[in-house]
Amino acid sequence: MRETGQAMATKSQNQSQEDRYITIWSKAVDTQMHFNEMSAKSRQLGLTFVVAVLGVALILVSRGDDFAFEISVGGTTFQIHVSVILILGAWSAIVAVQTLDLEVYHKMLRGAVTFGEDFEEKYMKQIFSLEKGMTQAVSHFARYEDAQRTAPTVQKSAQYSGCNEVTTEDKIKKFYKRIRWFTLIAAAVLFVATNWVNWERMNPNSNKVSLQKSEMALHKGLARNSVK
Repeated sequence: MRETGQAMATKSQNQSQEDRYITIWSKAVDTQMHFNEMSAKSRQLGLTFVVAVLGVALILVSRGDDFAFEISVGGTTFQIHVSVILILGAWSAIVAVQTLDLEVYHKMLRGAVTFGEDFEEKYMKQIFSLEKGMTQAVSHFARYEDAQRTAPTVQKSAQYSGCNEVTTEDKIKKFYKRIRWFTLIAAAVLFVATNWVNWERMNPNSNKVSLQKSEMALHKGLARNSVK
């Protein structure tokens, strides 16, 4: 009876210990989800701001020169439309959001994930008899573009494989890089377009003069050929 009681007490103690492990693991997963949500919201904020700025910029461009001013550089006058400044402001905002995302939220997320991986390796894998815990499996598939998992068999457990490693941080940096280039190209296109329209309006006869010169040169060339 004493041995049975000790066995039951040991089993109860082990069960209580496993329950504590599961509670700690659950809190770790909640922390990971929290920081991941904060990172996602920061990216959504950046994208929303860029889209809103582009919409306002297009509206201002459609209203003409009412929202533009001129600057002179080396004797050449350029027109700076407010829409160009707004888009450059969006570029600056994206840089700030990237800093907040990668230098704050993403690092906190990496810390929470690292703790989760260590905890699963030392405790949770023994409880559930798994090759990888949830955090470990998510990290594996996020880290390797060619990540795969072979189904378990009678002879061996499930196997995870992958060799083409691209970290999540690198993917996020590529995401922000594309947005930054997009905003810079949009600002450059608007700057060139608004100055071209302004130059056409200020020099309405320039195209006619150029066309007349081309026609005169063509006629002279034809006349010389006919004389020969």
